[in-house]
Amino acid sequence: MKRNNDVEIVVWEQTLVLTSERALFWKEEQMLLVADVHLGKSGHFQKAGIPLPTSSNTEDLVRLRQLIDHFAPKTVLFLGDLFHSKKNMEWEHFRFFREEFMNVAMILVLGNHEILDEIEYQKLGLKTVTEFEMNPFLFVHDESKITSEMFVISGHVHPSVSMKGKGRQRVRVPCFYFSDHKGMLPAFGKFTGTFSIKPAKNDLVFGIIDHQILQL
Repeated sequence: MKRNNDVEIVVWEQTLVLTSERALFWKEEQMLLVADVHLGKSGHFQKAGIPLPTSSNTEDLVRLRQLIDHFAPKTVLFLGDLFHSKKNMEWEHFRFFREEFMNVAMILVLGNHEILDEIEYQKLGLKTVTEFEMNPFLFVHDESKITSEMFVISGHVHPSVSMKGKGRQRVRVPCFYFSDHKGMLPAFGKFTGTFSIKPAKNDLVFGIIDHQILQL
């Protein structure tokens, strides 16, 4: 199940597999977690007259398809901002993708970019929720206003850290971040920005660079 580039950690007695594709697999529940895909973002900017390639979203769905093929999850849980804005061609790309995996339950935790009525997402075969609880975890999009005794796992922030690259230069790379009571996933979508985090001394940070995961 675990591939050479994957990193396996234990959080509150649960086994989590971190992938260089920026997704997380929860072994015990056979659940694949993905945050901040932002499908349709390139199309959104194209409508505004900004020429951007649409291939980024297509590549994101290819990576997601490969992860589902490998891990064979019972459930895919999207931690918000699966879609960037209103319907466009990339919405249809996801519709075709969803039809390939009708045997897999897919749940969407609504994010701040899910601006349409919930029924529109449900028509795609997505169950929509504002948060999703499965002991010992509480899954949300934005954890900033959440108070819980459970371990909170979220997206939204697009966390990143600075790492040393070749030639002593420093590069900012997406990362997984875990403290003693919460975790953040990197943005799955390649066409997204990042936000530099400042971890505390005992926090766990795993940077993703050149298809490798490195603990910092």
